[in-house]
Amino acid sequence: MRLRLWWGREIRKASISKSDRDIFERFGETVIGSVLAGGLQPRAPELQKLYGDMGPTFKAAADWLTERGDSQEQREQRMETVEWAVLIFVVLGVAVESVQLFRGLGF
Repeated sequence: MRLRLWWGREIRKASISKSDRDIFERFGETVIGSVLAGGLQPRAPELQKLYGDMGPTFKAAADWLTERGDSQEQREQRMETVEWAVLIFVVLGVAVESVQLFRGLGF
C-alpha cells in the first residue's frame, strides 16, 4: 500500500503483522538493520528468526525498514517546507517594514 503525500513523496506502507511490527519497533531500525545485514548475532529469541533466514519475517523486516525510511524522508521534507515558509514570511516582513520606513522618512 502506498500513501501519496501532498508534495509528491510516497510512503511505501509495509503490510506486516502487528506482532512483527511490535518486535521491529521495540528493537529499532539500527538493530533490525544490523540483523538483516548479518552483522549482529541476536540474543533475543524474537530476532533469531531473522538471522540467516530469508523467509517472510526477513522480508517483513526489510519492508518495515523501507517504510521507516520513507517516513523519515517525509518528516524531512515537511520540515524543509516549514523552513521555506518561515523564510518567505521573514523576507516579506522585512520588505514591508522597509517600504514603511522609506515612506515615513519621505523618500
